[in-house]
Amino acid sequence: MKGFTLVEKIIKSHTTASEEEIFPGNIVWINLDLVTARDYAGPQVVDLFQKNYPDSKVFNSNKIIFTPDCYPYGNDPKHAVDQEKIRVFAKEHNIKVTDLGSGIGSHLLFRRGFSKPGDIAFGADSHYNILGALGILGLGAGDVMLAFAMKTGKAWIKIPETVKIYLEGDYSWPTSSKDLALYVLKQLHEYGITGKSVEFYGNIISKLSIEDRVTLCSLITEASGMIGFVPQDSITADYYKKLGIEIETITADDNANYSSELTIDIEDLGMYIACPPHPHNVKPIEEVVDTPISSIVVGSCTNGSYTDIHEVARVLKGRKVDPNVRFGIVPATREDFVTINSEGDMSVILEAGGNFFGTGCSTCAKGQYGLTGGKTAVTLTTGNRNTQGKIGPADVYLASPAIAAATAIEGKIAIPKVSEEK
Repeated sequence: MKGFTLVEKIIKSHTTASEEEIFPGNIVWINLDLVTARDYAGPQVVDLFQKNYPDSKVFNSNKIIFTPDCYPYGNDPKHAVDQEKIRVFAKEHNIKVTDLGSGIGSHLLFRRGFSKPGDIAFGADSHYNILGALGILGLGAGDVMLAFAMKTGKAWIKIPETVKIYLEGDYSWPTSSKDLALYVLKQLHEYGITGKSVEFYGNIISKLSIEDRVTLCSLITEASGMIGFVPQDSITADYYKKLGIEIETITADDNANYSSELTIDIEDLGMYIACPPHPHNVKPIEEVVDTPISSIVVGSCTNGSYTDIHEVARVLKGRKVDPNVRFGIVPATREDFVTINSEGDMSVILEAGGNFFGTGCSTCAKGQYGLTGGKTAVTLTTGNRNTQGKIGPADVYLASPAIAAATAIEGKIAIPKVSEEK
């Protein structure tokens, strides 16, 4: 019998195409489980829908969600008008809106159980593929495709090749999943995964939390890949069980056809920094330690969870942020904000001199939290992009939350240490 990879299995269960038509390079139509739009592209999607499908209803209001997360607070008149356009359209079509303070749309899909393993979710987000961490086929889409999807509940997809990745070895703190993700990004960028799906395997996977897995999969975009999958296991099942959702396990077939296989040695992995001007320009921290930093932002879909912010508090406890450093925290979701408050991490960070902003995205697109001005305002962020000009005209470095906290204390890139304070 023909075997299928994870992405092929999910596509096969969402199309009327025959099994013989499920192969890399073929284009098939798929039925979507969920369609979302954010405030970054949502207003354009609304305009296109109303222009091309006048007086029409959406295909299923229960399968569409608006998730304002880029500029949810209407940071200027234009974005305030955009927010209103989304809300008016949503009300007319009885569409759910995860509004102010809810957080990053892609995170809300699994935090609140809107999407589950085996689903196909469609949204205007180039990092929608982080959903592969939970076995969900998350696909980023353009405005025209999103408007069409809202009308029909369908989309087309070119079936990708799949690369099987073995992560061999283990690591210990202060190395984190962000260091793992950056190191893997560097290897995959050099190896070449453009347009391909990736499946991660190895003993380290069972030690990664859902948040760690999201971090690992979040940088596949920066390696020009389509999506990274972490196969479902007891950690995935337990996560959804707490949400009251029983899931069916979906795994690749033993005889699945992979385009290639790659083993990446991560034994005793160190710490890594993505240096300007590209995310894949990854170097060991030792090569950039002591680089002066004046602005730090912890957040984004890559590292904005409560576990990431806990790492910041762990390093900052009993210490103070350098007064010359702007240090901001942007929690990914309301749930993350509540957790860091109840567990005391928020107080630790505030007492150290850190600042909190509302939940949502940060530092990836222009106009978000963390913007700096001037060519001397060098930034370090836990995000996934360091493209010059998006945050400010100065250099941008990418690093883990623990490194961000250590750097905030020193005012320069530093290796994290745990506070002695109990």
